[in-house]
Amino acid sequence: MSMLSLRSHVPDDVIAAADSLPGQADVVVIGGGIIGAAAAFHLAGAGLSTVLLEADKVSSQQSGRNWGFVRTQYRDPLELPLAVEALALWPELERELDAPIGWRRTGCVFVAATQKEMAAFAGWHESTRNIACDARLLSARETVDLLPSLRGKTEGALYTASDGQAEPALATLAFAQAAARLGVRIIEDCGALAIEIAGGVVNGVETEHGRIRCNTVVCAAGAQSHRLLMPLGLTLPQQSVRSTVSLTAPLPPLSEACFCGFGIGLRQRADGSCIIAADSTSDIDLSLDSLRAARFFLPGLLRHGSGFSLRLGRAFIDDLHERLAVPDRERTVARRPRIPTNSKLAARTGATVRNLFAGATGIEIVKSWAGRIDVLPDALPVLDAPSGIGGLIVATGFSGHGFGLAPAVGRHVARLAKGEAPAAILEPLRLDRFARGTYSAPHAPL
Repeated sequence: MSMLSLRSHVPDDVIAAADSLPGQADVVVIGGGIIGAAAAFHLAGAGLSTVLLEADKVSSQQSGRNWGFVRTQYRDPLELPLAVEALALWPELERELDAPIGWRRTGCVFVAATQKEMAAFAGWHESTRNIACDARLLSARETVDLLPSLRGKTEGALYTASDGQAEPALATLAFAQAAARLGVRIIEDCGALAIEIAGGVVNGVETEHGRIRCNTVVCAAGAQSHRLLMPLGLTLPQQSVRSTVSLTAPLPPLSEACFCGFGIGLRQRADGSCIIAADSTSDIDLSLDSLRAARFFLPGLLRHGSGFSLRLGRAFIDDLHERLAVPDRERTVARRPRIPTNSKLAARTGATVRNLFAGATGIEIVKSWAGRIDVLPDALPVLDAPSGIGGLIVATGFSGHGFGLAPAVGRHVARLAKGEAPAAILEPLRLDRFARGTYSAPHAPL
């Protein structure tokens, strides 16, 4: 068998048998989100024997819980070239992966409720028109024509017709299943404890069920990445925020394009149901771990404090318990409880949609869920092969933007693994920007 499972196990506490681990591979990918799955697919396509490790289930964390936007629009200009490259790949993915992923080219629209927002959109459009060639500014009248059900007064919008959407869990699993058909060993319920180094070069990964020898490791472990990189002497000031998302029952047409504006994000799916969430509003669950990289995040928190809700509760207790009862090296695989939703925020978001769109008066929220988004101080990812450690590739810190970027990220990871020089567009995404202090403020609130 090339993999163990891509679905829930029965019973839930099943673990991988130690003798099921391969003793050796060319590459071990740590993390079964869409970044890790896309990387594994492209690595196998490059002829490298690959193992994909996931401490939980493939797509069980942020990759299966995000909004499903695939956009170039209003990206940080430093991230935009990667987003443009990825967008060009999405239309062919269903054929390439031989699986449905829900891809539709529906466009993306960011609506300005104020002149200040419209000025920000205009500034971005002017500075990126040579890269984001399809983006255009809409007047208030054009915005109403595009969104006839919109009831809120608007100053205009930023619109990119070539952007699109896909289903997060379907796309992630499609990458993983296609990787498995190419021979990738996918091992769930098996977390990485440590990346092993000898003489400044990767020589293996220690997992909770045994050791795998390898010459290359891809660290795509999301919010746990900093724990794996810290023992290697690498600085990754990573934190996580909690975001609540809801699914509605089918509604009349509200917005064909993925929509952001008036404090909400909305994606109307093919069946009329909508994914809705509060835009740029997240919960920060305070813990002792929150202090670890506080100096990197404090300036942004002070600038955009209204977008965050600081909460002291269960997360603090769980963190304290882990510190007292779990050895440091095992914290990467410590099982996490169900991520609590912010029910008040979900209800408030539903009410905003109801008031904002004609036809949404009967909105019914079918279910809500939460995801933990790993964030970096500049809201840009790390996609890098650090020069100090041979065979290490880091692909993490996507700050809620990683879903749409994944197809291009996977290709770049494979090129780095083959020893190719990093593409010029990856220069702003180097890991050492934090140690050197060369990172900038986020393009938009985290």
